[in-house]
Amino acid sequence: MAEPLDALAADRSLLRELMAIDTTSGQSCSPALDIVGNLLEGAGCEVWRLPGAGRDRDNLIAIAGPVDEPGGLSLSGHIDTVPVGDGWSSDPHMLSERDGRWYGRGSCDMTGFVALATNLLCEAGELDRPLALILTSDEELGSIGASVLAEHRQQLPPLPQACVVGEPTSLRVVRLHKGHLKFTVTVKGAAGHTGTPRSGVNAIDGMCLVLGAIEEQRLRLEQMRSGESSAFDQVPFPVLTPVRVRAGAAWNVIPGEAVVDCGLRVLPDQDAAMLLDEVRGSIDSALGHWPSEWSLEIDNDNPPMCTPRDSEIDVPCRSLVDQQQDIGVSYCSDGGHLGRLGLDCVLFGPGDIAVAHQSDEYVPIADMEMARQHMKRLVQARCGGRHE
Repeated sequence: MAEPLDALAADRSLLRELMAIDTTSGQSCSPALDIVGNLLEGAGCEVWRLPGAGRDRDNLIAIAGPVDEPGGLSLSGHIDTVPVGDGWSSDPHMLSERDGRWYGRGSCDMTGFVALATNLLCEAGELDRPLALILTSDEELGSIGASVLAEHRQQLPPLPQACVVGEPTSLRVVRLHKGHLKFTVTVKGAAGHTGTPRSGVNAIDGMCLVLGAIEEQRLRLEQMRSGESSAFDQVPFPVLTPVRVRAGAAWNVIPGEAVVDCGLRVLPDQDAAMLLDEVRGSIDSALGHWPSEWSLEIDNDNPPMCTPRDSEIDVPCRSLVDQQQDIGVSYCSDGGHLGRLGLDCVLFGPGDIAVAHQSDEYVPIADMEMARQHMKRLVQARCGGRHE
């Protein structure tokens, strides 16, 4: 059954309103959260604004129905988007419709789902069990908002354990994703004049040893498999990648410091700390005779998501789309931190991750329509009650 046109029109209208606000990660998301919060409060939901990553970068939780009843359903999304960038065919902050798609920054990742989920709570009517909405800030910077929620769990209302994170999955159900641990290695040397090489210690020489050790570890990790590797068709192993190297200040100065930023993406059933210790040990061995100090610092640890296959959210979601196989993805979401809060999460949302973060980002209208049908069925099954 197709969704009523007025329901889709309501989702489109709210998406247009939210998209008009610049919610790029790292800056204020308060105007967008004000819109969502006012709508939900007006519909009779209980709403909490909670600290996020910084000033004007809050998180929001809303609950329709009885807050303290067991069971129910949580819907989760992030309010922030990546920077607009260049190459757009239309205004990225103005929703445009063509070829059966809604275009604009955040349409796919993931303001479209946020609009849909907000409207579902507004439409909820009388429920027997709670329907929660969890909106986070700064997900695109490493799920920082969700990590703050996890750190301040005592401040949170009770949340239904079964949770749909509406990331764009082309409406396939994803119960697994890798973690992403970001770390920085700094090698110290001693500055000097390049005309007299022995006046200093070139930190780049030490960094070459570090990069060699990282490459050895990268190749070793490519041979590693875990119990969940079969769900990751394209990259069934943990990934270690140096992504940025910085050293030197001038042509005539021996670099006194060199820095490399790295990312370690671990499989859901692996221990990121243990693998990082092995990387640290390899670097320490490579720098065994280095005359100066070095350090390794963690910048952000976005944990993997590993929801059991027989969980109360995975089974009904896969049933909705007649999906038998397990699907794992190599990108992260808030699902890892929400898992640390005790929620069982799956990624399940409209749009294709391949067009996220791109110019001319879009979500197919058919995906939005189908997502609405799927979410309504989940709400009816998990929350009961009478729906408007």
